Order: sequence, then C-alpha cells, then structure tokens
Amino acid sequence: MGISVAHGNDLYIFFGDTAGAQHIWPLGPESLPDAVGYSAVPYSSVAQNPSLLCSNLRFLLTGGKTGNVEGDFAGASMQPPAGEPISNYIHNPAGPRGANMFPHLPGDFEVPSGAFSYGGSIYVFYTTVNLNPFEMRGSYLAKWEHPSTGGKPDYRILYQVDQRFDSQGPLRGKFINIAALVDEPYLYLYGTGKYRASSVHLARKRLSDLDTPGGFEVFDATSQQWVNPKSSAGPVVSLPSIGELSVQHYPSIGRYVMMDQELTNIVARFADKPEGPWGNAVTVASMIDPIFALTYCCINLDCPGKRLINCDRAGFYGTYMLPDPIVHADGSFSIAFTMSTWDPYNVALMSATFQ
Repeated sequence: MGISVAHGNDLYIFFGDTAGAQHIWPLGPESLPDAVGYSAVPYSSVAQNPSLLCSNLRFLLTGGKTGNVEGDFAGASMQPPAGEPISNYIHNPAGPRGANMFPHLPGDFEVPSGAFSYGGSIYVFYTTVNLNPFEMRGSYLAKWEHPSTGGKPDYRILYQVDQRFDSQGPLRGKFINIAALVDEPYLYLYGTGKYRASSVHLARKRLSDLDTPGGFEVFDATSQQWVNPKSSAGPVVSLPSIGELSVQHYPSIGRYVMMDQELTNIVARFADKPEGPWGNAVTVASMIDPIFALTYCCINLDCPGKRLINCDRAGFYGTYMLPDPIVHADGSFSIAFTMSTWDPYNVALMSATFQ
C-alpha cells in the first residue's frame, strides 16, 4: 500500500509491511515494519505530473547502512498514550516472529490504513491484529508531530478508534480500515470492519477535538441522519466485500471520490458531498480484462516494462488516490493512485481517466 499525504509542499507516502534490500527485513521470515517515502521534488510539481514520483521517490532513513546498501529505511515507531503499554496497540511487532525485538515498530498486517495533514502535523490511522486467528481487529490514531523529509517517522498514539476483539467497539467494530477525509470543520472516517468482507460506514468528529478520544458521530444512510456512535447505522456503500479504501475531495471537479478493490476489480464511486449518495461503481481496472492482462500481467514470471503482476498467482489490492486530479481541456480528468501487487510484492503508480 502507499497512502499519499500532501503536507505543505511536501508529499509523503505511507507504506505498510516493507521488505528491505539485501535481506534486511526479509519477506516471510520476519514481521515487517512500515516505511515512509517522500517526493524529492515539490508536491506542486507532482500534482501536475505524478510520474515524477517514479524517479523522485525517496525514503526516510535510519542513518545507518547494511553491507553495500547505502541507507536502511526507518520503520514507523509508536509511543503509547501515557500510562498504557505499547502491547495494547501493537500485537505483532516487527522483527523475528515472537521475539518482541522491536516492540514499538508495528509489524505484519499492523499497517497504516489512512492518513491526513492538519494543523502542522500528520495523523495516521493504524490497524491492530488478532494473532489467532490472524486478522485485523483494531484501529487507533497516531500523530506525527513535526513531519520532516530529513526526520524519522516517530509517532505518538492518541487513542483507540475502534475494535472487533469483542462486541464493545467504540464504533461497533465498523471502523478497522479507515480512509480519512478532512472537510472543515470535520474529519470524516470511511470505515470497514471485517477485513475485505464489509460494507462502508461513515463517521465524523470535529477537527477541533481531534487529539482527544471520543466525540464521534456516525451517519445512518437509511435515515440520512447523524446519530450516536453506538446506534445501528446503515452503510453508505452496502456491498459487503470491501477492505482497504481511499476517499478524496477534489474541488477542481466538484466531486468526492472513493476507490477500492472489489473482488477482481478496482472501482471508483462519486458523490457530491461526504455523506453521498455514492453512485454506482465505475470499473477502473479488472483482472479478467484481456487488455489489462496483455498490458500488465507478467509472462512466465518475467515482468518487463509495464508488466507488474503474476496474474495466475495473485491479484492487486490497496488502491490509494493521490491528493489532486489532473483536469484536461476537454473536461475529462485523470486520477493517479498507488496499487499494491502481491506477486511480485510491490507498489505501482497507476492512473485512470474519466470522462
């Protein structure tokens, strides 16, 4: 995954479960930490030409090196709220499995699900796993007080947002993967519960109360009313098979846009306001589309040029839109987004144009 956040004229990209070069943080044997990338050119340039990321993506580094690797990426590190153990939030720390070698570094499946910039800081929603069975069951909000392209991704956990470990989740277990949207005076949360088997629910809280727990209300799409977070509320997207998702407000096209993976498709939905109604899904890409296969599927494990995925082994997931679209003279517009692939394990930069 690669969740992009414009912060001033910097662009940060928050990755999950990052395998390193030269067997640093090897994929498989160890629980993997989360890297943070950034653009080496100003975001204003990337907004006009997202392909600049292909040659200008850099990573926050530890300052050390391993072998002939010039710099090791710095894994996102968490400090718990005062008086609480870090184990309340990180159940699967990075490093050798079960060793608790790096207790403050979230590991496999404990990843960023949404992020946003506000008030000079960056806030990141993170997931917490249940180990047996192994699945995402919790979420919390962490704050990066003073983001810097020359700094380290050291975050302070503010509070738990929701959980599905039992039936007492503050938001009824509906907000484990969370797409964040800042739309003054509120922060909107588009959430899914059971991993990749959920509808999309909507919550919000005032930005003025962002750093303090609670203060959420949820939107009941059935009654079109904002209600108490413990109330039963209808989803804004009822399809029960959604996991990771992203939502952006694009004033230049007058639309709110939601993007996610649904079975073998990447789809987008559009709305005029945060609550919706959200339109029907528009297919952006499909694993069963012959043109997609001819362009992007590897051949006998060989992946030259645009070919990026062994389509007979794995699919795509984790699609996250960049903060701004490109509007064309004919009225069409293009949205750039990151897309994860499982085999090979990587993140690609993609683009879709809408009429």
